[in-house]
Amino acid sequence: MSGPLGVMSVLLLEAAVGGAVVLWASGVWGSVRRGFFLLMGAVLALSAVGAWTLTRGQSVGREVTALGLFAALLVVWQVLLILRQEMLSRAVGLAGAAIGVAALVLFGVAHGTQPALAVAELALGALFLGSTLFGLLLGHWYLVERRLSNAYMIRSAWWYIAGVVAAVGAAILSAQNPPPEMGGGFSPVLGVPGFSVMLAVGLVGICALIAGFVWKLAQEGGRSIQAATGMFYLAVIMAFSAELSTKFRFF
Repeated sequence: MSGPLGVMSVLLLEAAVGGAVVLWASGVWGSVRRGFFLLMGAVLALSAVGAWTLTRGQSVGREVTALGLFAALLVVWQVLLILRQEMLSRAVGLAGAAIGVAALVLFGVAHGTQPALAVAELALGALFLGSTLFGLLLGHWYLVERRLSNAYMIRSAWWYIAGVVAAVGAAILSAQNPPPEMGGGFSPVLGVPGFSVMLAVGLVGICALIAGFVWKLAQEGGRSIQAATGMFYLAVIMAFSAELSTKFRFF
């Protein structure tokens, strides 16, 4: 994989895997209504299918097979949820998250001469994008389930803070990769040595500022949850832009 399609496939993969892991690790199952899992699951399934569609045309290997299985499990998970097979859907959802992590590892291993660093860079980016996406969708769910405790939004804020810290690590690892010539199919400006890393660091810095506001607003609860959700809108834009800047040097 290479170029814009390669970068986009990795971003979609990170969002799907990171979102699935954060979703199941956040402890919202059994406390938040089924509709939230339909909302979150649909977004994750579409991201995984999109990543698989972009990848299968550029690469053939174990990582593509694992990604296809990951996408299929997320789709089956949603079908089972719609059919109200909660216990079975939970098992399939957990299995899907595990397969997604395996697919992420295989993508890193297939990357090149430093597979361990590549896997670490993908994992850190997945935590960043996954925690951001989870926070945005959970914040919106509070408009549906108004009596939901703000404890889950506080937990989401902590996940997002962890994601921002992970993004710093991803930017550091990205700096170890040489930039492609003339921007690798992107803007020639991105081919300037060090520019993409500086751009990523600046965007992550904005995300760190947002994280502070989100944590404070989540603590307040009530209508402040809506304000925290508004912050997550900006966080999503900044997070995906930052990951674009770091993964531009991944190939």
